[in-house]
Amino acid sequence: MTYEYMELTRQAATSHWGWTIAFFLWFVGLSGMSLTVNYWLKSRRLHYLATGAALVGTLLVVSHLARMLNLPMAAINALIEWKFNFTSWMFIGICILAVLCVVTILQAWVMRRAEKAGEVSSCAESKGMFLFDAVLGVAATAYSGFLLTQAVGVPLWTTGALPVLWIFSGLACALGTVEVMTATRCLEGGERRWVPTAATIVHLGEAFVLFAFVHVAFQGTPGSVAGARSLVSGDASTLFWAGAVGVGIVVPMLLSCVKNHTAALVGGLCAILGALALRASVLFAGYFEPILF
Repeated sequence: MTYEYMELTRQAATSHWGWTIAFFLWFVGLSGMSLTVNYWLKSRRLHYLATGAALVGTLLVVSHLARMLNLPMAAINALIEWKFNFTSWMFIGICILAVLCVVTILQAWVMRRAEKAGEVSSCAESKGMFLFDAVLGVAATAYSGFLLTQAVGVPLWTTGALPVLWIFSGLACALGTVEVMTATRCLEGGERRWVPTAATIVHLGEAFVLFAFVHVAFQGTPGSVAGARSLVSGDASTLFWAGAVGVGIVVPMLLSCVKNHTAALVGGLCAILGALALRASVLFAGYFEPILF
């Protein structure tokens, strides 16, 4: 069968990878890169937010599984019989998310107890803890990208640029969250003057990786080209241009030139929403390509 006679099918029309997965990807990116940014901020409240996002993201992906009630028994049987696919990104990702949730919950609990007692916990002062969290956060965010690259038959996603794009987008989302927390006086220690500059640099990097991602897609197979066209001028184009590019990149960069709390608040919210729009548009733009033997 030649490329001209291939029948391409939109991923969103035939599979269950819809908004639930888009929110899962967003929450994991927000959590992971917030932990990474927190290596420099060392904020308890940002840590609490990252912990909550990790929990919600994990619950979303677990809720997406069929027969949820069978999951505990399946996990127990797999442990007893030691039947694990250590090369599966799904298995690797579940392990990363499990460690992320357990570690951040324990850390948040210790911090909260110390805070109530009017003390400073050793966790809150440990550089090693923040470094471990940062590495774990990058791993979790990258996993959410590698998960899509393993999808058989959707060539738009099977590119090494996707995990890198997710990291840049997640970092922009995390810095946007910091700007919102700073503008609303929720961040300990007051304003960090380097955050707007760092956010602008990250947005520029995100725009470059996004351009590379779309450019490579246009040079690929028919399914990849169909996905790129869907992003640029097709079904997902409104979400892509208005949400991911306009709200997520252009508006925050323009507002970074205005030095007041209102601009920082709006710019931060736009960066957060843009990260969600990017993940949703890439997810919905995917096209299945027939596997030929």
